[in-house]
Amino acid sequence: MEEGYNVNKKIFFICKSLLVGACFFVINVHAENKSVPSLSNPNVKKLNEHVYVLQGDVNGQTPQNQGFNSNITFVITKSGVVVLDSGGSVRIGRMVIKEINKVTDKPITHVFNSHHHPDHWLGNHAFSEINPAPMIIGHAYMKKRAGEIAHRALKRINIMTQGAHSDTKVVLPSITANGSEHFNVGGTRFVLIHPEHAHTKGDLIIYVPEEKLLVTGDVFFHLRTPGFHDASPMGNDATLKYLTTLDVVHVVPGHGPITDRAGLKYMRTYIALLRSEVEKYYKNGFTDLEMIDKIDVGEYRNMSGFKTRFPVNVNSMYLEIVKKTGKKLFLQQVGVAQNQSKNNINEN
Repeated sequence: MEEGYNVNKKIFFICKSLLVGACFFVINVHAENKSVPSLSNPNVKKLNEHVYVLQGDVNGQTPQNQGFNSNITFVITKSGVVVLDSGGSVRIGRMVIKEINKVTDKPITHVFNSHHHPDHWLGNHAFSEINPAPMIIGHAYMKKRAGEIAHRALKRINIMTQGAHSDTKVVLPSITANGSEHFNVGGTRFVLIHPEHAHTKGDLIIYVPEEKLLVTGDVFFHLRTPGFHDASPMGNDATLKYLTTLDVVHVVPGHGPITDRAGLKYMRTYIALLRSEVEKYYKNGFTDLEMIDKIDVGEYRNMSGFKTRFPVNVNSMYLEIVKKTGKKLFLQQVGVAQNQSKNNINEN
């Protein structure tokens, strides 16, 4: 976590040691499965005459999927093509461009980056090669954090994919947005939504009213365990609640199969259950580490990536509950005397 209590180092091992370990823990679940989304299998889903989605692998980035595990959407308007997330490498970005050129000869005019996690924007490199290059747009926080993490993220992802990102260069957004803008491209409106803190502090959600389309980035995962290491789980839930009020037919998550508003409610139910369980065990004196194996989330244990992501989910929710309810019980749990708290606790 970027903010929180300094004593996290004592018991909150998850967001540092376990998460880093999870990044390198690759299960070769698709060794013999040639249907896995990859550079040779773009897994294109046509939602209507104007909207297409390249649906990535629901699992993590592996040599088999060549890093293609996030969803990429493109919308064809009367004057050009708008791309929503560019993928995790220059090769993935080029794959997207190739698929666009199969269905239209209109120019690619805009590329939106949903947030700073590298599997969603390192494909910018490919779009920067187009002449004329499209506008690449991201939130200001997204651009800042992407620049800070890019080079070490490339190194890590290359290990995970056995070099599938080795020729990717860092290309950051050329334009920053604050999330209140409406872009009109060829008569089609792209409404930007920026929650204060959901999956990250720099999320851009794209709503296309004319197409009844919602592209969420990682604010929403479908049938895949959410990634909460940079998240506010409660803020994420509040955002999902708002998104369920929009008039949509198609909801494209950051990861997982395309769905509708029922999918948003599915993730909300998971967050509510997680919160209820963490609150219960916290009030009974358990630390996040102690409660992981006790929490019952039922069918949600079947979500992809549960084993490595769930402990991080517990930790993130635990930290929010500590902040919400006050630190008195927390101090008792970790054995920090009240008169020592000012020296040992970061009050951010």
